Amino acid sequence: MLPKFAALRSRGSSGEKGKQFKRFGSEQIQTKNEFVSSKSEGSDFSSKSSLSDKLSYHSSPVSPAFYNSPIATRALDERSSQSSFGKYSNYDGGETPTASSSALSEDIDIGPSSLLSYEDAEEQFLEDHEGYFLHLSVNNVRRAEYPKLDLQRIIYLDYASSPLYSRFQVEQHMRFLLEETNAFLGSIYTSETSNPQQDKYVNSTAQYILDLLNTTQTDYSVIFTPCLSASYHLISEIYHFQRGSVLLASRDNQHAIRYVIKSAMQSNAKVGAVPLRNKDLLIHEQDMHKIIRKQGQNGRRCGLLIYPAQSFSSGICHPLSWIVGAQQHNWEVLLDVSSCLPVVRVDLSLYQPEFVIGSTHHILGYPSGVGFLLVRKSAYSVSREKGSVRLKAARTSDDGESVHVVKEGENVSTHIFAALRFGFEHLESIGIEAIQKRGESLISWLVKSLKSLKHMSGEKPLLQLYGSTDRKHRGSILAFNVLDPTGNILPARLVQKLAVRNNIFLGICTLSDPNLSSILHQKPEKRADGANLDPPSSNLEAVRLSLGPISAFEDAYRLAQFLCRFRDEEYMAIEAADYVEELHNSF
Repeated sequence: MLPKFAALRSRGSSGEKGKQFKRFGSEQIQTKNEFVSSKSEGSDFSSKSSLSDKLSYHSSPVSPAFYNSPIATRALDERSSQSSFGKYSNYDGGETPTASSSALSEDIDIGPSSLLSYEDAEEQFLEDHEGYFLHLSVNNVRRAEYPKLDLQRIIYLDYASSPLYSRFQVEQHMRFLLEETNAFLGSIYTSETSNPQQDKYVNSTAQYILDLLNTTQTDYSVIFTPCLSASYHLISEIYHFQRGSVLLASRDNQHAIRYVIKSAMQSNAKVGAVPLRNKDLLIHEQDMHKIIRKQGQNGRRCGLLIYPAQSFSSGICHPLSWIVGAQQHNWEVLLDVSSCLPVVRVDLSLYQPEFVIGSTHHILGYPSGVGFLLVRKSAYSVSREKGSVRLKAARTSDDGESVHVVKEGENVSTHIFAALRFGFEHLESIGIEAIQKRGESLISWLVKSLKSLKHMSGEKPLLQLYGSTDRKHRGSILAFNVLDPTGNILPARLVQKLAVRNNIFLGICTLSDPNLSSILHQKPEKRADGANLDPPSSNLEAVRLSLGPISAFEDAYRLAQFLCRFRDEEYMAIEAADYVEELHNSF
């Protein structure tokens, strides 16, 4: 029997057959399409610069205070991503521009016995990962809707900062603005002035989000805000902490949680953080249950537990089963899904936190902004107030409305919801199951392959991967650092700059947030019993790769191929000296 890859190639030019899609979260039925992989081509990394240049390595890189904040880090990441968008958008589709000596246009010389050839590696990958093999048709979407990725040979792995948007999204939105716009579309959306045509786009966007999370308007109200931070600010205003209650947060939350922490402290509530294990950046399950049980012994409402479904920095996925455990001990739960959708599955039909917070920007890439807050109806009803909303006890009438748009410092234009609708239509045409199965396959291959890379001189590891290597704890993000032969860490921004030189776009993250830790590090009387509030001893800057809806095996392989260059000390001495000097000067 021919291997899957060879058998698929032998089908020649068979045309694509029909597809059938159900709504988000349901099974996708589609035919296997012709898949022709590009022959692996790399680049000549030879250099004429002097070998006398010396590299100095940092065993513990220290960045300016500004870099320590996740918000600042995200802003920096977005600037680096925007530079890639500039390169992506300026190409006119003609002849590929002349590449530098290190561009990915020919096979990269990575030394003996490091990686299989591209074709052999891809064939083995498809043999090992059925979920990816069954959804090869997504590669057709990638070529049609994101053509400049292949034309310019761009490897984009920074979706956590700035997701890419498709040709379909932009063209449909422009057509909508030019051909179907009525006068109201320049106006600001408010509940008091809305009309059925406005509500159509808002309600359809809300329904797509609920479908993506596998829940319904029967269970949750949807509140839209101008951005993710505005959603956190809103929950800080409408959630009432009782005196003596507790706010319990994981250390890898979004920095915008500071709004909720401040509100809790002003209400004389205690605050606490569940520590992350240094070894794998997981929250120790025994520690979590110990705190939850201890605080819940008095039989009253304990307070609010806030944690991300996936860490924005490390990519660790925390168990959703904590929701049920916390609720059984009189806790309410806020789940942050902003960094995991649409690649990581979150099923609210199985676990129903009182609040769910997220961002459409991190799902769709276009348009920017627009956050959302889901409120479980069996816990709270949502009633309108001028420009905002407020929470009431569940038995109180919610005026029959399930979708709300609030003003939190900024206004949300109605036409933005039309753009969001087109974005969700695009995701639905790809298939959420296809996106998630491919993501699982790619992150599994990346963890296994990157973990196996060794230096040419000896068997010392080339990379330090952060977080658990257990597949059940991994999502769509992976943080790592490159090590020199002595085990010292190369500066993450140096690796990022060299990657950009090779048309590979990665993010940067800090693995702990000193600003959040300093807020949580309060006087003993303000601490939650059993919660470890000691701030972390160091704040490490790491390289972060993150997958998106159209990430492909080629992206993962080219990244591994590029990282293999660091096995060669001469490469660092010749190619990276100018970048190291630039990095030193920036500090």
